[in-house]
Amino acid sequence: MHLASGILLLGGADNIIALFIILGIILALYFILRISLTISYHASSITNEVKLSAKWLWLNIYPRPDKPKKPIKIKAKKKKKSKKSSDSVQTIKDDISEIEEEFVELSEDELDERIESLEKELENQKQSLNQSSEISDCDKKNASEKAHKNIKKDKRLDKSANDKPDDSGLKAKLNRAKVSWNRYKDFIPMTRKSFGKLLKQIRFYDTEIEITAGKDDAYDAAMNYGRMNALLFNGLGMVGLIFTLYKPKKAEVKCVFDKKVFEYELSGKIKLRLSTVLGIGLSFGTKFLCLFLKKRHKAKKQYKLKKKLMLNKRELLENE
Repeated sequence: MHLASGILLLGGADNIIALFIILGIILALYFILRISLTISYHASSITNEVKLSAKWLWLNIYPRPDKPKKPIKIKAKKKKKSKKSSDSVQTIKDDISEIEEEFVELSEDELDERIESLEKELENQKQSLNQSSEISDCDKKNASEKAHKNIKKDKRLDKSANDKPDDSGLKAKLNRAKVSWNRYKDFIPMTRKSFGKLLKQIRFYDTEIEITAGKDDAYDAAMNYGRMNALLFNGLGMVGLIFTLYKPKKAEVKCVFDKKVFEYELSGKIKLRLSTVLGIGLSFGTKFLCLFLKKRHKAKKQYKLKKKLMLNKRELLENE
């Protein structure tokens, strides 16, 4: 009994240790994902530069460091004399010497007969080539005539098809658009909410904006200065509505009264937690799945009801 209880206690202790290890791993992953992805940006019209850099933990995501290029080693290849070429030259020389020996042994009459026989062979070869080309021309003509007949048949079929009502008209397109809208309209508010939440989790820190605007005339410069201020602070308000904007370090417009100038300098940081992105993604996925299954269940019910109605109509008609 004592041994059995001791084994059970040991087994329970092992299970508790395993649970603590799993909980520790989950907590470690959660805290790692809570660390924000940081994007730094800087843009200037004076230097015509746009700089972007992205970091997460100790990793530089962008820009990636350039890898050092490995030096290319060129191996000197030894030239090998081709034995095949020398062998072929020797065989050609041997053939020529054999032909010369044959012709030396023959008399003049025999040479004339040999030349005549070669000429006849050449003429026969030419005639056979001409006949084959004529046959191929006839085949081409027959093929072209068949193709013309097929084209005429296709045109007749197209004309008969065109007489039928066209399904690819404006009304058909509108009907398809209505069907697709009815299918996906229930998903739009859900996606809009989740997308809005995701955008709100993007946080702007350490924002610095400096604009220098000027005109040749003092009145025009003052009016331009007012317009630039309105644009800047209204724009910051819009950014604050869509995203999370913390108080900017610097946001000002400088006015120049004696020359036409427009310069800007913009810098700051953007932060986003990966855990929030995962959470929004999971919630959106579960909602989407639930709604999709509901719609599918509803469509199946409607299909069954339609089928029953059709069967009832058929039975009534048969009874009549």
